[in-house]
Amino acid sequence: MVKKSKEPNEFSDFDDFMETPEANQVQVIQDDFPDPQPAFRCAIIGVGQGGGNIAAQFHQVGYRRILVVNTATADLDAIEEPIFKLALDKQGAGKNREFARDLVRTKASRIRSAFGVACGDQYDKIIVCMSLGGGTGSGGGPEIVRMAQELIRQRGGDPNRDVIVIAVLPEPATDGPRQCFNAMKAYGLIERLDVPRLYVDNTQLRKTIKTTFGNHWPPLNHRIVGTFHKFNAFATRESVHTVCDGRDLDDVISRGRFIFSAFRIDDLDHKHTIGGIMGDRLENSLFARVKLSTAKAAACMMILNESAVADRSVDDIAPAFEELNHLMMPNSTLHKGIYLVDLKTAKDGKLPPNLFCYIMLGGLEHPQDSLNPIFEKAKSYSPEYGTLSAFLSPETNGS
Repeated sequence: MVKKSKEPNEFSDFDDFMETPEANQVQVIQDDFPDPQPAFRCAIIGVGQGGGNIAAQFHQVGYRRILVVNTATADLDAIEEPIFKLALDKQGAGKNREFARDLVRTKASRIRSAFGVACGDQYDKIIVCMSLGGGTGSGGGPEIVRMAQELIRQRGGDPNRDVIVIAVLPEPATDGPRQCFNAMKAYGLIERLDVPRLYVDNTQLRKTIKTTFGNHWPPLNHRIVGTFHKFNAFATRESVHTVCDGRDLDDVISRGRFIFSAFRIDDLDHKHTIGGIMGDRLENSLFARVKLSTAKAAACMMILNESAVADRSVDDIAPAFEELNHLMMPNSTLHKGIYLVDLKTAKDGKLPPNLFCYIMLGGLEHPQDSLNPIFEKAKSYSPEYGTLSAFLSPETNGS
């Protein structure tokens, strides 16, 4: 572990610290997954407290190319996973996104260096995680996305395809006007960068998952990260039926805004059950609320319990694919994967489900239903923009 710090008189004097096992040299970094390996080797950058918590969940799943960047050392200390941590200041940004933005710009070379040590050079995509209400995520996050795009460009990748943003929107019922203003500013900047983006909605999170004070963020982040990883992992699985491979998955993600969901079916006696649940789960997912009918592409992975479906046929799940086609825009693309897996009996003695269904939609429109209440509260902090469209305009929404 390498750690160095000193008391700063002003932020320009702050000597940032890095903390990681073997932080002195670049090393070959391997993810900790069982064979087969996922479709994409992902480097993860967590920005701010919220982004750092999501990045830590990626580590728990098995990803090892991870860097967490923050302006508060206390937030970094709270992350227990042995991942690379970089502090740009000591006391945090205090919801001041301009402070965090300028700090990231000043420390850009330090961040790039830390990324090289933490993530190496063997990766396919960079995922940047941030929460848009705080100062560090909303101010520093878009800057680090630009940095990630340049890193991808330098290695010959596509900066508008191989950088993915996971951004958390605030809950206007409980967050203040400044947090909402920060979120709207950051949202507009991320949109202008035109990368694949997954917007998590804190309002939806609280409605969907009940947590306790002692175990709040882990189950929320696990649902997001764990489901994403299932897509990544099964995209390299073989199947005697049909596969949704890495190129299929990339086609959906790369179309811009995307969402996903997952659910289980305990039996297949009613073949239309899957299709009915599918629409409901997508409408009430953890993510920003969008019109599903604007989707231009989808990936649907059906993971069936091999022993439970031995006497079944594809006809039992076909209505789900038909429903997904009806949900999307006409002439949309649907990538299907059907996998037979030996699902073991659950620890509680219950029989395993007949199937797990994973659905992802891409190419979606702006999540107006989630943005509108955030925008209305942001206006009470600053009347700078009179309409939601002005917030999103490249001409008016500066850095």
